[in-house]
Amino acid sequence: MTAVWSALQTSDLAVWINLSRWVYAGIATAHVLAIAVLIGSILILDLRLVGFARRLDVAQLARLVVPVAGTALGCAVISGGLLFIGRAAQYAAFDLFQLKIAIIAFALAMTLTVHKRYGLCLEKATARQRVRIGTASICLWCAVAVAGRMIAFVHG
Repeated sequence: MTAVWSALQTSDLAVWINLSRWVYAGIATAHVLAIAVLIGSILILDLRLVGFARRLDVAQLARLVVPVAGTALGCAVISGGLLFIGRAAQYAAFDLFQLKIAIIAFALAMTLTVHKRYGLCLEKATARQRVRIGTASICLWCAVAVAGRMIAFVHG
């Protein structure tokens, strides 16, 4: 697998990303903004699920924030992929990066499972189940943010 990572980071695209300060900075900025919108939109719904802003209808809120979260996720994956290409071998071997990807995979799997089981707007979930789902989601996405920031601080 190391050969694949090495080939990725020596590709023309990776070289261009790494040699252009502005391209790398633009991609990194896009990634941070996409993650902020992703986690922010998820937190809006999760906070409602755990009991905040009870006057807001969960279904209406979900219909508003789920598409925003989905779009932000797509942008984060694309920008994150471009950042990864530039240093593929280093990131692939870095334990914090592996942890971040594992947490994201778990959070997405949980989200898909929850929506499949309880409906897109969680209309089939009880109040107690909604609290548990919201709490788990908050914890997972905050862990993603912490792991991402730690990568920047430790790996730089």
